[in-house]
Amino acid sequence: MSESTFDRDFYVYDANHRFAPMYPLLARQIVEDLGVSQGLCLDVGTGSAAVIIELAKITPMAMVGLDAKPEVLELARENVARHGLPEQRFRFLEADVTAIPLESGSVDLLISRGSVPFWDDHVAAFAELYRVLAPGGAGMVGCGFSRYQPLEEVRAMRPKWTDDGEKDTRNNWKAEGYLPRVLSEAGIADATVTMDAYGVWVTLRKA
Repeated sequence: MSESTFDRDFYVYDANHRFAPMYPLLARQIVEDLGVSQGLCLDVGTGSAAVIIELAKITPMAMVGLDAKPEVLELARENVARHGLPEQRFRFLEADVTAIPLESGSVDLLISRGSVPFWDDHVAAFAELYRVLAPGGAGMVGCGFSRYQPLEEVRAMRPKWTDDGEKDTRNNWKAEGYLPRVLSEAGIADATVTMDAYGVWVTLRKA
């Protein structure tokens, strides 16, 4: 991953976080849309671990948070304690999305929100995500917000660079036809791409 800046405050997940109203809604949407609430959940580019913290509140799943930055993972562990969740339900791994240190077919629920713009090799990343996904498992990978939020709230939360199009290289992955090509090259047949006012999401399933 090529993101170079580190905004410590952004990785402190409490009631003051600028996305705090969104994460519980996104967690509920993930469970309801994908229909997976048992087994192992992997959050790639976990950051503050907000998504798996909220998933841990509504499911009994074991949580794994992966990030390439050790300083981010340290804050993620602090956030788990901040939300009063048992630390034994969480495991944090320092690794790149193209080299996930988990067995093939071991992940029942796969999540990645917000890290896709910073991946250097999307084909390798999606191939690796699909490798660790278990048969019968499902994943939601992309960048955006929950459709359970009012659109005006989403527009207020959205970072300004997401509207800059080709002017900002972090938007390149959203170009027309790009994700279908990446998914094809990664050998993933069972995937859908959703692009709407809430964001861009790839839903993965493995038969």
